[in-house]
Amino acid sequence: MTRRAWRFAVTTAAVAAAVSSGASAGGHTWDVNEVFSNADGTIQFIELKETGGGAGETGTGGKVVSSLTKAFTMTSNVASPTSFKHILLATAGFAALPGAPTPNYIIPSNFFSVSGDTLKYSSFDTWVIPAIPTDGVNSHNRSGPATALNSPTNYAGQTGSVNANPAPAPPAVPDGSAGSTPMTVQALDATGSALSVAWDTATCTGNDEHAIVYGQGSGLPAGPGEAFTLMGSVCDLGASSPFLWDPSPVADDGSGLIWWLIVVNDGATTEGSWGRNSAGQERLGPGAGGSSGQCGVSARSLSNTCGH
Repeated sequence: MTRRAWRFAVTTAAVAAAVSSGASAGGHTWDVNEVFSNADGTIQFIELKETGGGAGETGTGGKVVSSLTKAFTMTSNVASPTSFKHILLATAGFAALPGAPTPNYIIPSNFFSVSGDTLKYSSFDTWVIPAIPTDGVNSHNRSGPATALNSPTNYAGQTGSVNANPAPAPPAVPDGSAGSTPMTVQALDATGSALSVAWDTATCTGNDEHAIVYGQGSGLPAGPGEAFTLMGSVCDLGASSPFLWDPSPVADDGSGLIWWLIVVNDGATTEGSWGRNSAGQERLGPGAGGSSGQCGVSARSLSNTCGH
């Protein structure tokens, strides 16, 4: 080999070494940062965080996130800059929750054990986690308070918090069927302006907030499946019965008729069933989704079947 040829060979080897070094750089300063699970492991997330402040830690494709029993390979690199960003891996159950940021990757349920596990990001990071909260709202964190309100964040910076154990939807107020107690009313004066209205508060759970919605004769539905028209409501009746309604409303349409319904809401925006009419159809209010639109309510849920 001539001296000139030898020099060329050395130069080529140096370039090859530089390329090899560059290909393995990037993607190694990500750590497992936050984990969350419900009790049965169907709703979980693992959040990675770039911890070195490097803008070029893009080489996440092919890196493996694992527990003692499961492993998941990330399929693509991320875009620069990466400094202090997050990658969110989560189960499909998490992704379906209201308020959940969109996961960057979907992982299987029960990816890690809630009673303690070892989580890894390839060979670059290992975090041995203890038993973690399963109350549906708190997560386990690598830094800061070990237990805190969950705060999953995806690579786009979308963040939020979820409730994996939401309260059940409000029930209906029982109508006297199936052994429940029907609503009753008693006039407390000769004119009927003061009424004592009583209803069943024992049959169903989750009925901590009641309201009365009412109307007059002209507000009754024109036919089956049609909506009621309301005159007004009495809000914030709480969980107790009976209610002293004084003064009760007076019809101004000439019908001489006032009708009302007792409904349950969740103390926020969602109302339970109004019960069914004689045709077996759900009664409809004038608000969104057949709700009353009263007392701050903007939705109705029929998923709680108690009372109707």
